[in-house]
Amino acid sequence: MSLHKTDAVILRNSRSGESSLLVYCYLKDGGRMNLLAKGARNPKSVMVGRLEPFGHVELLYYQSNSEKLGMISQAEVIRNNQEISGDIRRLAFASAVVEVLEAMTPQGESNAEIFTLLQKALYELNYCHGSKYDFYFSAFLLKLLSISGFRPELNHCVKTGVDLSDEDEVMFSAEQGGLVSRGAADPNGRYFKLNKGIRKVLNLILSTDIDKLSGVNFSADQKNLVRALVMKFLSVHTERKPALTSLDFLDRIKPAD
Repeated sequence: MSLHKTDAVILRNSRSGESSLLVYCYLKDGGRMNLLAKGARNPKSVMVGRLEPFGHVELLYYQSNSEKLGMISQAEVIRNNQEISGDIRRLAFASAVVEVLEAMTPQGESNAEIFTLLQKALYELNYCHGSKYDFYFSAFLLKLLSISGFRPELNHCVKTGVDLSDEDEVMFSAEQGGLVSRGAADPNGRYFKLNKGIRKVLNLILSTDIDKLSGVNFSADQKNLVRALVMKFLSVHTERKPALTSLDFLDRIKPAD
């Protein structure tokens, strides 16, 4: 049996037995993993309140070579991100981040860059104004795609290699992985139209740490465009398209205009 100490982001948890918790988390050293916290629901347990969803914690856990499920022996809260659970929209977008992560990352595959992106994205969602929820979710998804090897091409035509940076409006093909010049576009193809301003923001997202984007946002129309573009890109280039039930629920309860 080996002992491990690492930072972790708690994705979600569920009851196990009479007093224990099954904790789904993303470890800085270990990737996505499920761990058992025995007795964590007992009111006298020192771990009460330390394993809540979206929190950033330091974990000490045991892992036996013969057992797939490790055992948490200690948890210290670094940041609890408790504001997320206090607002239904904030909660929905944070839950969507978790849905995306669980769909796109295999169990047990360590990636410190993804860990850092995840904990910073949840930190921003915990504190940001409501107008930024959609922005941070789309930024997380774009950056996760890029880290995973699916970075969209936003400067050159994917067919001809021509630099399109100075074009006022260009076409984006999710199927072909990026921008397509008007001359190279298929008349029957399906494209997103991207102006120079939105391309600048997307490039900024891909080149900047997510916690350095506080002064950037999308307009209402851009939010819908970017989410549709990124989800289409994800569905074409990966086999793990998330269901995003959290955002579907949010759309269902949104008041009619």
